[in-house]
Amino acid sequence: MNKNDLRGFKQVFMFEFMTGVKKTGFKVFLAIICTLSFCYMPLMLIISNIKNSDDSGKNTQAISSIESVYIYDNSGLEIDFDSFINNEVYKNVSFITDSEKSYDEAIDSFDKDTDIYSLIIKTEYDKQKGFDVYITRSPGSKIKDSELSDFEDAYVSFYREGVLKNLGVSEEDYEYLSKEFDVTVMKTDKEGNFFEDTGSISSGDYFVMLAGLMIVFMFINMSVGNVATSIATEKSSRVIEYLLTGTRPLALLSGKICARLLETLITTFAAYGCFFLSQLLCIIINAQNIVSSASSGSVVVVSSIWENITLSKLVITVLYFLAGLCLYSIIGALTGASVSKLDELQDAYKTFSFLLIICTYADMALIIMMLNMSGTEAFKNFIAICPFTGAFITPALILTGKISILTGLIALIVIVIAAVIIFILSSAVYESMLLFQGKRLKAKDVIKLMKKQVVV
Repeated sequence: MNKNDLRGFKQVFMFEFMTGVKKTGFKVFLAIICTLSFCYMPLMLIISNIKNSDDSGKNTQAISSIESVYIYDNSGLEIDFDSFINNEVYKNVSFITDSEKSYDEAIDSFDKDTDIYSLIIKTEYDKQKGFDVYITRSPGSKIKDSELSDFEDAYVSFYREGVLKNLGVSEEDYEYLSKEFDVTVMKTDKEGNFFEDTGSISSGDYFVMLAGLMIVFMFINMSVGNVATSIATEKSSRVIEYLLTGTRPLALLSGKICARLLETLITTFAAYGCFFLSQLLCIIINAQNIVSSASSGSVVVVSSIWENITLSKLVITVLYFLAGLCLYSIIGALTGASVSKLDELQDAYKTFSFLLIICTYADMALIIMMLNMSGTEAFKNFIAICPFTGAFITPALILTGKISILTGLIALIVIVIAAVIIFILSSAVYESMLLFQGKRLKAKDVIKLMKKQVVV
C-alpha cells in the first residue's frame, strides 16, 4: 500500500460522516440511548426505594444454616465471639476456639458427611499485607455460596470491631487498623484436596462483566451493520463514482469504515458519559437523603468498580475496545464487499451473525463459570486473548482485574494484528469485486483473491 492508494480518503470520509450524522435515524437513536443511560440509575434507585419502603418490617433474614465454626486465630488478639452470636442470623452458630487439633489436622479430618454445615477459619496478621482470613468448607458442604458470602461480610465486619476493642488510638495503632482484610475462600477438588480459587467473581463483578458484554455487543453489532450496509450500497449504486472521481478503492473502503467507526464512537462515549453523569446525580440524591440508604446499594456496586481501576488498566481497556470495534467493523466491510447487490447482503450477513453468536455465548459461558467458582485460568486466558471473543469481554476482565496487565497487553497486540490482516483481506476483496456483478463470494473465493486469482 502506498500513498496513492489513499487518494480521496479525506473526501470520502467527510462525505460519509456528515451524511451519517445528519440522518434523522442517527439523531433519534443517539437521543434515545443517552436518555436511557442517564435515567437508568436514578430510576433504579427510586424503584428500589419504593420497594424497600413497602417491604420494611415485613421480611426478616433467614437463620444461617452454619452450625459450627472452628477458629484458628494467630493474630494475637482477644476476640469475643459472643457479640457475633448475638446477631439474630447467626444465633445458632457454635464458635470453637479451643480445638485440640491443629489447623492442618482439622483440614485433613474434615468429613464430607458429618461436617456439611461446618467451617474452619484461620486468621493471621502480616505487617506488610495486613489481615489474612482463610475460610474453608468441607468437601460435602451444603452451605450455599450466597450464604457463605453473607457470612464472609459479617465476619469481616465483626472482626474489625474486635480489633478496635483490642487497640488504642495511637499513630501505630491507626496504621495497624488501616490494613485491609484479604479473604480467601478455599475450594476442594474431587479428591478432597483444598486449594485457593482465584478465578471466581463476586456478584458485583458478575454485573459489570455481563452488562459490559451486552453493551459492547450492541455497539459492535451496530457498527458492523452500518459498515456492511454502506459498502454494499456503494457497490450497488455508486460504481460510477469510482470511475469519474478517480478515488482509489482502498480510500473508498477506509473512508467508509472510519466514518462509521466515528459515528459509533460518538454514540458510545455519549452513552457512557450520560451513564456516569447519572451516577453523580444518584450520589447527590443520596447525600441529600432523598432516598433511603437501603436503596443506595445499586450506586455503591457500580461506583465501587472504580476503586481498583488504575490509569494503565483504563488506557488498555479503551485501546482494546477501540481495536475490537475496528476488528468487527472491518469484518462488516468484508461482508459488504463480498456481495455485488444490496439484496444479497442479508444472506452474506448470516455468516457474521453465526460468528457473533458463537463468540458471545463463549463469553457468557466464561462469566457463568467464574460466578460458580469453576472457571479455569486456561479457558479465561484463551477467551481474553482470542480477538473474536475478547472484543466483547476482555475490557471488563481488565477493569475488574481478572486478567493481568501483561495478559491485557498481549490480547491488545493480538487483536491489532488480527484487524490489520482482515483489513488487507477486505481491501483485496473490495477492489476485486468493485465492478463485479455476479454471484456472492464464498470462502474459497476469498482465499483465491488473497492469492491474486480471478473469481469466475
